Amino acid sequence: MKIPWRMKWLLWWTTLKKNKQHEKLVKIGQGGSGANSILFLLPAEKETAQVVAHLVKRDMENENRQIRYVIHQNGLPFYPENLKPYIITYSDDDLNWWGTLKSFSVLDRIKTTNYDALVDMNLTINPTLMFLAANLDIPIKIGFQSSFAEEFYTMVIQQSSSGFFENNYETIERVLGLS
Repeated sequence: MKIPWRMKWLLWWTTLKKNKQHEKLVKIGQGGSGANSILFLLPAEKETAQVVAHLVKRDMENENRQIRYVIHQNGLPFYPENLKPYIITYSDDDLNWWGTLKSFSVLDRIKTTNYDALVDMNLTINPTLMFLAANLDIPIKIGFQSSFAEEFYTMVIQQSSSGFFENNYETIERVLGLS
């Protein structure tokens, strides 16, 4: 994916001014309960969204964790109906010239919860969601390997050598205590 110069500049600037201090710790080891509140950043591209939709579908009625999802409105049709009450959408009108979220209503809906973990399910760089991740104060940020991943996420997942995305998601579930 070719990244426009303004995105490269903004990525550079964000990494330059980024502060990596986190006060809140989430215990995810054997004695920990995992993350209680998780924000998933979902892909809107049809091919990836269909696979991710299958992986993230949950029985939200019996879920004891607070899970929310953020996605561009164009990707909403690819996700199951039972997730839609938990999805926060944004549109192109909610973005500024740089491609970052400017809409206070969308940002306020996202920031109403103090999340323990953030998971970016995009396999390729999605600058809008990457900048959102950078600007949220969440102790655990998980994303997939890309040229800027190490600057924005506290945990970077390598693409599965078998090529199956499901293996990567199982790793995320184990880390967060979802399985």
